[in-house]
Amino acid sequence: MIKDGVVVDGTGQPRYQADIAIKQDKIVDIGKFDDTAAKYIDAENLIVAPGFIDIHSHGELSILVNPSASSKIYQGITTEVTGNCGSSITPLSGRMVTKVKERLADYQLPLKWKTTQDYFEILRQNKSAINLVTLIGHGLLRQTVVGYQKREATDIELERMKVMLAQALEEGAYGLSTGLIYPPSSYASTEELIALAKVVANYDGIYTTHLRSEGDQLVAAVEEAIIIAQQANVKVQISHHKAIGQQNWGKVNQTLQLITQARERGLDVSCDFYPYLATSTGLSALLPEWVFGGQKEEVIARIKENQQQILNYLNQERSRQDGWEQIIIAEAKKHKDYEGLNMDEVAKKLNQQPAEVAIELLITENLSTSMIKFSVSEADLRQVLQADFSMVGTDAISRVKDTILANSHCHPRTYGSFPRVIDRYVSSALISLERAIKKMTYLPAKKLGLQRGLIKPDYFADLVVFDLKRIKDCATYSDPHRYAVGVEHLVVNGSLVLKGGKQLSNLPGYVLTNN
Repeated sequence: MIKDGVVVDGTGQPRYQADIAIKQDKIVDIGKFDDTAAKYIDAENLIVAPGFIDIHSHGELSILVNPSASSKIYQGITTEVTGNCGSSITPLSGRMVTKVKERLADYQLPLKWKTTQDYFEILRQNKSAINLVTLIGHGLLRQTVVGYQKREATDIELERMKVMLAQALEEGAYGLSTGLIYPPSSYASTEELIALAKVVANYDGIYTTHLRSEGDQLVAAVEEAIIIAQQANVKVQISHHKAIGQQNWGKVNQTLQLITQARERGLDVSCDFYPYLATSTGLSALLPEWVFGGQKEEVIARIKENQQQILNYLNQERSRQDGWEQIIIAEAKKHKDYEGLNMDEVAKKLNQQPAEVAIELLITENLSTSMIKFSVSEADLRQVLQADFSMVGTDAISRVKDTILANSHCHPRTYGSFPRVIDRYVSSALISLERAIKKMTYLPAKKLGLQRGLIKPDYFADLVVFDLKRIKDCATYSDPHRYAVGVEHLVVNGSLVLKGGKQLSNLPGYVLTNN
């Protein structure tokens, strides 16, 4: 029994005071009860809400490394959607077996699966503190079937991708994700994406997309996502919606209007966001498009052959967009001392131009450096947050402090996205607590078709109990590995995973399947 809490039930309706009765993994009743329960949580003066659903995460591998998912737990997250931005670790065949083995080797983990069903079985054996939803990455499908070649897929190749995708959906994956700025997904035509999205629609799945452009071509990229929704009759989720670069600020007014109009026509198009003004992705995203094509070795050879041209391009782009001081190096395995510094600071340290440092890093780190880049406007962020159809995501793996998962610098969104929305935007009255909670619970649950995201009898007992006055993100850009505070208790499938603000060792999370 959760006693005397202030219930914000996920519907967006006004809060009310009530007790919540839980039996095994379900909510069984809501009201005022005198009868005894085996266990009580005293929630007087605390908010009780459905557990938060991280609609956009990248925890498909980190949950195997450490199933406690502490960076998510301390935010109040009870379910995460993995495999976003075109990147998943299932299903595996051909060249992708070797690639995923290499990723696992960094954590001394063996590869024990190939099919999506096998992956789910490993997750169940491993257990986890949170529930897991899996998407299939378009990038993985294309690498498996087409490789890194910069061309359209043949009819035979497209059929093979469709068969792989259908099999994974049959086994319980929830949909397809794309990362259309990342090779080889960026080489796919709209027609290829529509063909694959039609397979997803057959399973009532979801198509999530890191758009083809979040900058100069943002509007056209949103239009493409809407065309896919219409042509494939599929549910579409636009990932981490924003406009990158000062020259593009304000464009979200137009894109949000496009989404609104699509919804008025009956299309299920929505978006998510994280409440920060900096993005995070690979440093290679700064490179001109013509550099890409083929394996990493071929791209690096192209960089070496055209250094002066790339140097000029980088300098032009940074003067046109945001300066080098706006880019922080997040992860550089061979240059750990650069992590957390901005490009200007590293350049001064080395007595070089920032563009030269960027090229050198990309070559020596085998294109694997990641960056944090300040390029979003507060006004745009507020617009996206206030849209009726926007949801909250971390766009991050799960991390655990003082373990191998905290060995590199990261974006503070990893540890703070959900509490930050409440502390920063609810407390300033930009949005009501009820609407904010709806974006974190009911909206993503409805999109995915989960029996979660509401405080309602017969729904799964995923519940967060937090102090509205204390909930806060503590992670910063300079010191990101800091857990959020203010979540007092967290219940996953009827079991406590956080009690009195401290994580327990329980691992009651379910592998959720769409079948």
